Amino acid sequence: MQVIKFLQKTLEYLPQEKQDDLQKIVERILAFIDPLMIILFGSYARGDWKEESDLEPDRKSGHASDYDILVITNRKSIATNTNLGANINDSCQKLELTAHPKIISHYLKHVNERLAKGQYFFTDIIKEGILLYDSGNASQQLAAPKELTPAEKKQIASEHFEDSFETAKDFYSQFEYAMNDGKYKIAAFLLNQSAEACFKAALLVCTSYIPNEHHLNVLGKHCKKYGINLLDVFPLETSAQRELFELLDYAYIGARYDRDYKITKEQLQQLATCVQKLHEVTEKICKEKIESFLS
Repeated sequence: MQVIKFLQKTLEYLPQEKQDDLQKIVERILAFIDPLMIILFGSYARGDWKEESDLEPDRKSGHASDYDILVITNRKSIATNTNLGANINDSCQKLELTAHPKIISHYLKHVNERLAKGQYFFTDIIKEGILLYDSGNASQQLAAPKELTPAEKKQIASEHFEDSFETAKDFYSQFEYAMNDGKYKIAAFLLNQSAEACFKAALLVCTSYIPNEHHLNVLGKHCKKYGINLLDVFPLETSAQRELFELLDYAYIGARYDRDYKITKEQLQQLATCVQKLHEVTEKICKEKIESFLS
């Protein structure tokens, strides 16, 4: 398969092993679905990617770059099928690649609506991205992106923060009521929602975009590049710590639908301390990002 030019850019600047990686990813995606377009975006498209060897071993933040991939389809059922998306990501993760792939899918109509409104997550992809696959003339179906001023970006980010972070605080307040009433399963779900709202607040402020995702560990990975390190908030070094986090992550489903789901008051108190820290980190990251739009 020949790599197709997109916005007058090719992959020739990448080392051959990186080009081979992306070829494998495209072929694996095509084994699952028939997309309109597959686009590389992010640091590998811009040319400023970082390998693990480029980073300080004792660093407090930062991570090796992922292969950020946007798949655009003309079938909404495919774009919104989270199980299919997870299967594609899992399959690509099993390839012998030099970087981790991070794949998201969107419906063409949804992308064009966001481009027309100037949502900078998508406008940046169109400006910086490289088309890895085109089913025909699909790239010509993309809407012209609207350019937002820094002031408009700041306004949008501020509105996202006020709405999403307030939601995170509301869920936490409801969690405290449920805890006081001894309704621990409900409390676990509300604490999960508070954490999810924090991650999504950070993503909305930093990118004006959130993936169709509810798993906290996946959202945490999305947030890592914007300064929220999941491991700094939820310690995962021991099996007990990992099991505790999994209880919170699974609460989105388990606390509502699994009759065997159980969580103790002590476990919830430990997790609440972590979520409070997540609130603090999220607020700091979001406010710094909002101010940066006019700096």
